[in-house]
Amino acid sequence: MIVSQQSHGVLQLIINRTEKKNALTRDMYQQLSDAVTRANENESVSAIVISGAGGVFTAGNDLDDFRARATDEHPRPSAGLAFIEALMNCDTPVIAAVEGLAIGIGTTLLLHVDVVVAAESAKFKTAFVDLGLVPEAASTVTMPLHLGSRKATDLLLLGDVISGSEARDCGLVNRLVGDGQALSEALLIAGNLVSKPREALRASKRLIRAPWREQIEQALEREREVFTERLRSEDCRAALDKLARR
Repeated sequence: MIVSQQSHGVLQLIINRTEKKNALTRDMYQQLSDAVTRANENESVSAIVISGAGGVFTAGNDLDDFRARATDEHPRPSAGLAFIEALMNCDTPVIAAVEGLAIGIGTTLLLHVDVVVAAESAKFKTAFVDLGLVPEAASTVTMPLHLGSRKATDLLLLGDVISGSEARDCGLVNRLVGDGQALSEALLIAGNLVSKPREALRASKRLIRAPWREQIEQALEREREVFTERLRSEDCRAALDKLARR
């Protein structure tokens, strides 16, 4: 589930499914999308903080959801990508506080927030190719943009795991803090943002993102089509079945 709480102009969204390492289901994506959209329209909210419960950010998309989509004759639109689109359309500054694992969309969603605070023990990985899939969430544009093409290749093709310090050094993370301190630091940053003129913040965010927005939107659509094809492939089904037997 997603725990939502608002205080002093800051909306906190906490991914809370600790028994599954905060893996995201369709319903959880919907809760996140709705919360971000409502916050963006709420004049009493000046910053959004996304974190995970239990010392884990998120293990990524729930594999049972992937398996259901792979066998569905009439698959529904991706709820995960709807959440990414909500982030893309959000003028309110968004901060992510990352402790522990940030897998798959747990990494790629960070490319659509404004500030990422990570603990030293954080681990980032995008294993799409290993699952017979392709990158998603417009990461084929956003990751080279933020990290450079070489590092993007390490993550998106090789599936390398990178640490919190490596993520900071390559530009995936803004700030690195000690274990257990990511959320408190993110809330401090959010408080700083709340103290600034709200509409100036929102206008500035739009301007910062404007030069790449069209490219990112086009990438999202390209990836969506190929990802759907790959999700129904024999490679993907075999990889998902192998994981299910572990």
